[in-house]
Amino acid sequence: MSEEKYNFELVPLSSVVDFENLVSDFDCDNDDINDFLKNNCPKYELERRLATFLLIDKANSCLAGFYSTNIGMLTTEVKDEDDMPIEEQHNYLNLAYLAVDRGYQRRGIGTALIKEVFKSVLVIAYYVGIEMVFLQSLDESVNFYKKVGLQLVSGPSPEEYQANGNDTADMQFDMFIRIDDLYKKGYLPYENNFIANSIDIDSGNK
Repeated sequence: MSEEKYNFELVPLSSVVDFENLVSDFDCDNDDINDFLKNNCPKYELERRLATFLLIDKANSCLAGFYSTNIGMLTTEVKDEDDMPIEEQHNYLNLAYLAVDRGYQRRGIGTALIKEVFKSVLVIAYYVGIEMVFLQSLDESVNFYKKVGLQLVSGPSPEEYQANGNDTADMQFDMFIRIDDLYKKGYLPYENNFIANSIDIDSGNK
């Protein structure tokens, strides 16, 4: 059997001319995510609430997958040296959405997309203080995110909830991976983001 070859292009939503036509047939087997992409995503992009990137199959002129990110802050409670509770705040890149069309699933595309997220966050973390990538996973996606290095923030896993007779279909599970761990796993940012830039100074405006 010959290996499938793809010609994909990852582009920002803002650069897409005919967005409605491109996303019209997208179906990731999750109605809420499909609805967000088709009805809310352009609005959120214009309002700068999220940044969305689209993975386009150029050979077939269709959407294979997408992800949306923004910046958030996680507040946790810890004990100080006097054993008193204090709050700590942690900046993170929030992976708000990541989905692959059903026709492209189980082909490594989701893994490729999240690796692009990891490379992007390493660039962002160079310029802005960010400690981790954070997301809220559906129950069926927890194991996928574990395979690429994320871990549950706290609490039982979906399997543990299900073993006690709980339905996890409508639950979300907080997961994260630290920036330092991304480096340890061998992820690197795009080098061209770290070249020296010439800065023009207008000395006439003293």
